[in-house]
Amino acid sequence: MAKKLLFVEDSALVLKVMRRLVVNAAEFKADFAESYAQAETFIGNNPQQYFAAVVDLNLPDAPKGEVVDLVLSNKIPTLVLTATYDENKRNELYKKGIVDYVVKENRYSYDYAMKLIIRLSRNHAIKVMVVDDSLVARKQASNLLKKYLFQVVEADGAKQAIRALIDEPDIKLVITDYHMPDVDGFELVKLLRGKYDKHDLTIIGLSGEGDASLSARFIKNGANDFLRKPFNQEEFYCRVMHNIESLEAIETIKDAANRDYLTGLYNRQHFYQLANAKIGRCQESGDEYSMAIIEIDDFREFNNVFSEYGDTVLIKFAKELHEKFSQFITARLNGSQLVAFLWGISLDDCHHHMNDLRERIKELSIDTDSGEQYLSVSVGLSHSGELTLRQMLEDCDELISRAQEAGKDLVLYD
Repeated sequence: MAKKLLFVEDSALVLKVMRRLVVNAAEFKADFAESYAQAETFIGNNPQQYFAAVVDLNLPDAPKGEVVDLVLSNKIPTLVLTATYDENKRNELYKKGIVDYVVKENRYSYDYAMKLIIRLSRNHAIKVMVVDDSLVARKQASNLLKKYLFQVVEADGAKQAIRALIDEPDIKLVITDYHMPDVDGFELVKLLRGKYDKHDLTIIGLSGEGDASLSARFIKNGANDFLRKPFNQEEFYCRVMHNIESLEAIETIKDAANRDYLTGLYNRQHFYQLANAKIGRCQESGDEYSMAIIEIDDFREFNNVFSEYGDTVLIKFAKELHEKFSQFITARLNGSQLVAFLWGISLDDCHHHMNDLRERIKELSIDTDSGEQYLSVSVGLSHSGELTLRQMLEDCDELISRAQEAGKDLVLYD
């Protein structure tokens, strides 16, 4: 479901620009208000419908920035647009709790505002841990992060931080103070770097100490960055976002290397890595697991006649597979074979889901110069609580051979 934005702006030109940016972003819905009164009506009794707001500071019916108070009072993260820069007003607005303050100088200002909105949307899925023995300092950093919609985990020292990383391994960023009673920030960074490299976990060091060498010592011990206290909101956010975006860029490159170039599914090598790891965890916990290989029937013959449409078939079928089993591991094994690894569901349920997939694929039309074409799939399904990946692959291959000998368009299981 698309997230919803509220824009409050009396300039028709600015609204036109923002509407176009929202359409281009393609991931949001938006309401556009031209006055304080209209914004108040939109918010109504349902402020939680908006995940963020972009508001003009001066409106005809609210010339003193009253709309900012309206939106903030409804706990909507707020980005302020203004025609002129005023240092005192800017500081006042930051104290009130706005996310950012953008001067409407040129087209880039609106692009920046939209990029920030997209960033806020993505922050919802990112966990950040703040490590500081001072409750006041910890809450200050945590509140800033929450303002930017991060998921925040707090720890009062190294022991709690290490435990949190075990319990919540999807933490992406650690912000740690230097001066702590049990283990200082340097030692914590060294401990973390013994297990996590810079491409998996980003670390920012903090300190209010006066020693100018602290930043270098933090970074030499493995931190990605350093920030001196006291800091202002903009500096804090810039450092955090610079490091998060660097981590995301690396993750994008790594993910691309693990994907099949055509279908976007995982490639064979990465599938083996993920499935083997999952089998190990399932065997430890006693959970059953399944693997299904999906073979496109008569794909070679189809390609001989409609070679230019072979890629279309693979892309369409892969999309169906991924949408059906998005919570599991899906991949392309080879030219005409796709695969899914499932866990936590019974053999009967797996068989039901695979039959449903087979029926859906059977109804997919492939538009060619010779009209609509249809293809089917044969599925081999192996279910176990103890087999290795290699054994399951062999079982699935044998079942597919039997399905094709029996007339194709079948799901067989052992």
